Amino acid sequence: MRVRGPRDVVARGLVATAAVAALAACSSGDDDATDGTLGVITPETDGGTVTPSGPPGTVAPAGTGGTGAAGTGFVSIDVQIASVGIAETLGLDRSTVAADSLDPVTLDARCTPLDGGDLAAGVEVAVVDLARLASGDRLVSAQLRYADPAPGEHDMTLQVGAAEQVTTAYTGTVTVADDGMSGTFAGADGGGTPVTGSFVCSAQAIVTTTTAVPLDAGEEVPDSAPPAG
Repeated sequence: MRVRGPRDVVARGLVATAAVAALAACSSGDDDATDGTLGVITPETDGGTVTPSGPPGTVAPAGTGGTGAAGTGFVSIDVQIASVGIAETLGLDRSTVAADSLDPVTLDARCTPLDGGDLAAGVEVAVVDLARLASGDRLVSAQLRYADPAPGEHDMTLQVGAAEQVTTAYTGTVTVADDGMSGTFAGADGGGTPVTGSFVCSAQAIVTTTTAVPLDAGEEVPDSAPPAG
């Protein structure tokens, strides 16, 4: 076993003192090139803690603000007003948009049976999408309401919002399919202008296409294709 003498103790004390001085210079942010040392650069913060959203090791999808998708499910309403040449389908796949991007006025999709809402309070199926204006579409919103969720024919009201910021109300009947998630409707506004159409709520997105029909044979009629796979 080695025994340390007084000289060894003094030498170790000098080394320890030098090491402490070097650490103090680094922690003070000393990066003066004249002394031959490079200090530690510590990022300035406001004192707050930044916590990444989502489970550890995950990155939030771009554009979602860390909130994730708005949910699942597809809501679509087809509206045909033959007298003014309107045959448009408003649809939204909620799994493709961020939750914080939904707003009842600009972009939204609701379906009471799909969302597990209170059917005793009635059924609402609605789609709002102001971005349709940029595509030259004439309709930006449609809201279908009826009281009885059971399959069959029931009274309904339909509110249709046009690009001219005009909302037209229609009343008539809706025929709900056996699945309770789709159906057709027909009615008229206060002036007698007829409207027809259909709606569908689905757990998966449904691709909708519009087939152009010669004007002398009828208006454009949207038809739906089943989900792929």
